[in-house]
Amino acid sequence: MKSIPLNERIIFALDVPDAASAQLLVERLDCTIGFFKVGLQLFLAGGWPVIEYIASRGNKVMLDLKLYDIPATVRLAVEQFAGRGVTFATVHGYGPVVEAALAADADVKILAITVLTSMGSDELQELNYQGTVEELVRERTGRVLELGCHGVVCSAREAAMLRASFGAKFDMVTPGIRPADSAAGDQQRIATPARAVEDGADYLVIGRPIRDAAEPLALVNDIQQEIEEICNRAG
Repeated sequence: MKSIPLNERIIFALDVPDAASAQLLVERLDCTIGFFKVGLQLFLAGGWPVIEYIASRGNKVMLDLKLYDIPATVRLAVEQFAGRGVTFATVHGYGPVVEAALAADADVKILAITVLTSMGSDELQELNYQGTVEELVRERTGRVLELGCHGVVCSAREAAMLRASFGAKFDMVTPGIRPADSAAGDQQRIATPARAVEDGADYLVIGRPIRDAAEPLALVNDIQQEIEEICNRAG
């Protein structure tokens, strides 16, 4: 397994509607979590000052805008990420989009979205895709890694398959992580933290289960202990 600091294994999803709420969560959690995800909702509400605030406290940022547009627009957008304190940025796993994001050379790691964790077989049928979710994830991952993409965002249920197929050199970020007693919410393809890491995930995106817990820091500590145990067993 990669040598990743324990406080960066969890990427906390700041899925809140305004900058003030995000700042309160960062202040409460960054004593134990050092990586935060800013998605479309929060970025539209708070913009770059939110990113700058998180980074100013010594934390890493995953900017999860899931860019998908004509290649020229994607390249110009990713160029705006340079020097902003962004570690990971997400784009959809479509070849020309990934190539354009990489061409921006913004000193940001580009992660390709394979298949959204809210999607299942019914949604793929609506798109007239004849294969399984797993087949589509494998196809897209192989393609973007050939292009030089730094990593992928995928369900933890596909983690073991992707590690077996493509090795350990790319970063794998897995949303849809739920502790054993948590509700699935709007996610279909979920996994526990221990299972995700055991199957090869590098980073776990977790939001609501921590945010809504009676004792968020205690839950974070429990999850980190699970992760540490798996990593120690793996050597």
